Amino acid sequence: MSNTEKRILVTGGTGFIGTQLVKTLYELGYNLRLFVRETSDVSSFKDLKKLEYYVGDITNLDDIDKATDEIDVIFHLAAYVSIWAKDKSVYDEINVEATKNIADMAIKKDIRFLYVSSFTALGPTPEEPITESYEKADQFCMDYERTKYEAKKLIEEYFEKGLNGVMFYPGIVYGPGDFNIFGEMLYDIVRGKFMGCPGDGDSMACFSYVNDIVDAMINALQNEEVNREDFILGGENVKFYDYLCMIADLAGEKEPRKFPFSMAKFYAWLCELKAKITKKMPYITREALESFELHRAYSSEKAKKKLNYQITPLKEGLRETVVWYQNYIEHNKDGKVGNNTLTVEDLVEETEDIKVIV
Repeated sequence: MSNTEKRILVTGGTGFIGTQLVKTLYELGYNLRLFVRETSDVSSFKDLKKLEYYVGDITNLDDIDKATDEIDVIFHLAAYVSIWAKDKSVYDEINVEATKNIADMAIKKDIRFLYVSSFTALGPTPEEPITESYEKADQFCMDYERTKYEAKKLIEEYFEKGLNGVMFYPGIVYGPGDFNIFGEMLYDIVRGKFMGCPGDGDSMACFSYVNDIVDAMINALQNEEVNREDFILGGENVKFYDYLCMIADLAGEKEPRKFPFSMAKFYAWLCELKAKITKKMPYITREALESFELHRAYSSEKAKKKLNYQITPLKEGLRETVVWYQNYIEHNKDGKVGNNTLTVEDLVEETEDIKVIV
């Protein structure tokens, strides 16, 4: 089956990794359908004229059934990744139950299932890098980590039942255009507004360049002999403070100051308190801070051997990322993030050259 004949459904396609994946698959000529919400920002795809959109609820079985109609491959990236939620049940509903239902549908319809998990599903690590066989399930700081672990165990069970697919564990993903928690930190360092490093910053962290991850995922798509396996898609393992200093150096900013962890925890508590009042996402939480203190060191040797995974040197990837943020700041002097969003409904009004599945 050629690229143009293979029909691919992407969930979470408007996220950071998903956006780059969709654009790359589109350039390669794949026939794409995006599973999106009514409020999803699809502005990144306004120039991609042959995309299909299914507008629905990833937790709804009927929507999953309709969205997967006549589909050959599912890239499942949809997840609730934020560090805070007004209702914590959203972590289980999206990260676990929706993943289970989509995997069920993939088996029922004989659809290849390529699932993006997270390094957090493997748990915190020793200082030395670990492999895919490692598992530590007794030290999850956040509901995101716990639910990604539970979803990982579910997919392992589905592989045993015969699910045709692959599971990926990206490291801390970085790259141009990221405004998730680590992207916000990078953005703040580049614009000289980063508060500083909580504690000593000696915990190990594994940073993955977004383009490297997408390339490996597409290699897995194109090699169907790779089946019922999981792969760490990591990068360089460095101390967290060294990572922050590398960004500052590339941006021409002062190295971040360190401040007591107790002070950071108090600030995080204030952020949580404000979030409860305003119902808006806090900048940081105490749980997230606790997670940062743990080592996250991973080996990608298996992916290198079986998926031809290539790791961009961290300094090189960060240099490209810093330049992107500097250009972004220059063109968005008001300092606001996420301007000019575009929903599918808006897109339909602008052009007739798209297809919405209902």
